[in-house]
Amino acid sequence: MFLKSGFVWLCLCVLACIIRMSAAFQHGRFFKSPNIVFIMVDDMGWNDVSFHGSDQIRTPNIDRLAYQSVILQQYYSEAICTPARTALLTGKYPMRLGMHGMPLFNSEDRGIPLTEKLLPAYLKELGYSTHLVGKWHVGMSRKQYLPTSRGYDTHYGMRGGFIDYYTYNKVETWPNGRLLYGLDLFDNDKPQHKEQRYIVDALTDRAINIIRQHNSSCPLFLHVTHNAPHAGNGGAALQPPLFSTINNRHIANSDRRLYAEIVTHVDKSVGEIVNALSEMNMLDDTIIIFASDNGAPTNGDFTNWGVNLPFRGKKYTPWEGGVRVPAFIWHSSFRPNVWNGLMHISDWLPTLLTAAGGEIDRKIDGVNQWEAIIRNQKSQRNEVLLAVEDSSRNVYAAYRYGDYKIVVGNVTGLSNGYYGQEYMTIKGKMPEYLPSLRSCKVAEILERMGSYLFKEDILAMRYASTIPPQGPLTNVTLCVPTPTRGCLFNIPQDPSERRDLWEKEKTIANTLTSRLRNLWQMQQRRGPPALSLDADPANYNYTWMPWINNLQNIRNKTEAFSINNSDVNRKSVFSTTNLQFGDINSNVQNITIAAVVNCEGATLIRNLLCILRSVF
Repeated sequence: MFLKSGFVWLCLCVLACIIRMSAAFQHGRFFKSPNIVFIMVDDMGWNDVSFHGSDQIRTPNIDRLAYQSVILQQYYSEAICTPARTALLTGKYPMRLGMHGMPLFNSEDRGIPLTEKLLPAYLKELGYSTHLVGKWHVGMSRKQYLPTSRGYDTHYGMRGGFIDYYTYNKVETWPNGRLLYGLDLFDNDKPQHKEQRYIVDALTDRAINIIRQHNSSCPLFLHVTHNAPHAGNGGAALQPPLFSTINNRHIANSDRRLYAEIVTHVDKSVGEIVNALSEMNMLDDTIIIFASDNGAPTNGDFTNWGVNLPFRGKKYTPWEGGVRVPAFIWHSSFRPNVWNGLMHISDWLPTLLTAAGGEIDRKIDGVNQWEAIIRNQKSQRNEVLLAVEDSSRNVYAAYRYGDYKIVVGNVTGLSNGYYGQEYMTIKGKMPEYLPSLRSCKVAEILERMGSYLFKEDILAMRYASTIPPQGPLTNVTLCVPTPTRGCLFNIPQDPSERRDLWEKEKTIANTLTSRLRNLWQMQQRRGPPALSLDADPANYNYTWMPWINNLQNIRNKTEAFSINNSDVNRKSVFSTTNLQFGDINSNVQNITIAAVVNCEGATLIRNLLCILRSVF
């Protein structure tokens, strides 16, 4: 009788478990926390991946993954590196933290405030092993700002904005013309003076090693942030792999061809990472995100010959070309789809926490898009602050509500037109697209998993994620905001921002301007860059190192430097009738000095969760 009742009890427990698993799946939850691999590329334009319809640069591994993913068609990042990474890691608009606007100098004492809890710290509390491979660029002046102090177990890569692909040096030019230069490649705290690999390969190899050495009893968060295809130092902006055949000979412009070689190598890296996950039997239980941090700088500073067409503008601008970027999310259980919901980079934190079985414990700007994405439902956000800049030269902002977007302020001197058409010329015979998809590494892996794509499915997904040109790109009169008049666009109908509706839709313009004004008043003014000669790598064997140890001394030094600078003394009024931008009567505050977030306490919790997972 005991055995019989025990058997019944066991059957009931198994049935309850099955019901629970089924309910979890129905609600978009996993029975156990999935691995998360987030691949972020640097300065890649909308037109630089072939799943958006470009026949010029082929990205077969990225495309093959995208076509069985949820492609995020209206995904917005920030226009610049540092703000984008801040929004991703904090779930907040960068302007709330003084991390908006121009990117960090390596020699600047600024970083994500230490009171902020970052995405990897949340995931560590859920038992994740957390690793950053690649670019950081949200604070390096002191050790408390570094990745391993902010929730990552390990970091291999660069701490600043960019490096040379072969020497790993960052050359920094100050506004007064002074040059600082030194190594910026680290394995945790150890400078990598003996590294000799092409940087894309070095980062890829480390990512693969982390996957192969991962303890599967714990979920993995692997954050791969390539520096490619960002330009290198001024002496060698484009640095494709050496000793390899230059392909892409159908691209007429030689600079664009070199750029394509770098993108092709990044595509290969994606294939190798997916292959490593497959070899370790981790792929089926892994979420993979691919996204660019901002649009490509087609021309101007740090140009890399990337192209954002058919969008207007480029990196550093509030136009779609600066802030709307390629992105998708993959999991083996997803139904392929092109999702047109509005999404911002700050949404990843609550979205991924939900997928991992966690919750956000503070007020943020990001919203949880998990259910909306996997169920093809309406986006959970209807508005997004797209850009804020309050430098001494330009003061502007961009904001979208529903289908409508406004750009207001002073964009004089920015790239406000369309760029890169001259780089899109093809010569000779174009390589065939579909054969490259069938023969790539990702296709081989997915087909082994029983995941096949037919030609019709590929073409349908590609068509749905392609935005055709809206008209001629030259000799076009485009709206540029003035101190008293902004620009208004219906983005789904006019993604190239060609048809201004400011006068025609006055009520909408006034409503959006009023909302933007409220958001603008919440910004934390960052002040001018607090650059320090103490940061000079020449002081540290030509290596970029944290140079601040005494927090109290630097507090006094930084506040004095920031508040006394005359560039911040600008007055203005922001209303629906007078659109001048400026100070909004906010005080410059020291946002960098705060209590350090204690991540060490999460280690015990993580280890306990690992043990529990291995047992059950």
